[in-house]
Amino acid sequence: MQTEPVNPWYREPWPWFILGILGLGVFFGISILTIGLNNPPQLVSGEYERLGRGMIDTGERTARARSLGLDGSLQWSEAQVQLILTADDQAGLPEQLLLRLQHPVDAQRDQSIVLTRQEDSRYMGELTVVNHNRSTVILSDLEQTWWISGRLTGNQSDTVRLIAQRL
Repeated sequence: MQTEPVNPWYREPWPWFILGILGLGVFFGISILTIGLNNPPQLVSGEYERLGRGMIDTGERTARARSLGLDGSLQWSEAQVQLILTADDQAGLPEQLLLRLQHPVDAQRDQSIVLTRQEDSRYMGELTVVNHNRSTVILSDLEQTWWISGRLTGNQSDTVRLIAQRL
């Protein structure tokens, strides 16, 4: 009976295949660790807790806006904001409204504008700086019992539609 010669382990392909997979795991782990240590995350600073507590949407303000039948369209020019607000009861609309433009990242670039009633459903206000093109627009009464919202597109010729939706 003849026996085939047995190769030593280092001449077989399977141990090298398994060691290659383990070696790739070590290589990629060290690469990810190096990238993570060389690029630390940005620190969040500021009083975001205070802002967050004021903007919690439990759905009550949105539900109240829906029950009032509120809907609006917002346009702005160089320094003016014009709002047309429709409601089930036009006579019950307040004389002044609060318009907030929330920057998507930087809370220091947020703006609050008081809009004054001009005609039945038309409100006007002064805009200091045009906000970021992806800012959230929140319109509410001064007591903040209801709100409607929308999002800026960045194009000043566009009209922003404000509807009763949760933030």
